[in-house]
Amino acid sequence: MKVCKSTALFLLFVTSTCSLSAIAAESARITVKGTLAPSACAISIDGSADYGNLKIGELKEQGPEQNGYQLKHKPVNFNIQCSTPAKVAISAQADSQPATKPGFGIRSYFSDTSTMNSEQQQLGILGMVGEQELGYFTAILASATVDGDDAELIYSDNNGSTWAADSKNVNSLMNQDGTKWHTWGKGLVPQSASNIAGIINISAAVDPKVVDEAKDAINFSANTTITLQYL
Repeated sequence: MKVCKSTALFLLFVTSTCSLSAIAAESARITVKGTLAPSACAISIDGSADYGNLKIGELKEQGPEQNGYQLKHKPVNFNIQCSTPAKVAISAQADSQPATKPGFGIRSYFSDTSTMNSEQQQLGILGMVGEQELGYFTAILASATVDGDDAELIYSDNNGSTWAADSKNVNSLMNQDGTKWHTWGKGLVPQSASNIAGIINISAAVDPKVVDEAKDAINFSANTTITLQYL
């Protein structure tokens, strides 16, 4: 196989009169796919993670942690309503993500416990100051109730093919590139429900280099889209 590939490359290189169309495929395939959902579901978000007016002087007095100025976490409520019981999951997709791994971490809060995170897929960009990224945010699925009862949280890294338990809350961190699904169930089996209510904790941190050099107010506004995935 390697010999054939090498020979083909050599012939194309030395035979300038050879047409590339001679090796083009004569057929192509169109993929047709979709999902037939057993129920119509809708998700709503109550409010936003509003950090208000932050004082740069107070951030400096607080000092950096893990090389970043850490902001307090903000809980955001969500609700999912289905016309009939259905199995669904949620994923997150930030408007923009860091091009490289940041030089500082973001302390993400589950409830009273927290973890320090800096992996690219876990982060969304807070905003830009010129060409520099101001800072980053994370989102954690902190809790969920299913038809009024507390639920066990589970997650999937392969679009719902298999599920794993949220061990010690460390796996509730939502990837901001849509690659991680979160749901609720008994054991490792997603649970059908008509009414799911939960809390997503937003945590953020800003780059001290940007803040320390700031001469004017810095406004930031960022989004992450929470999408329903039918199972």
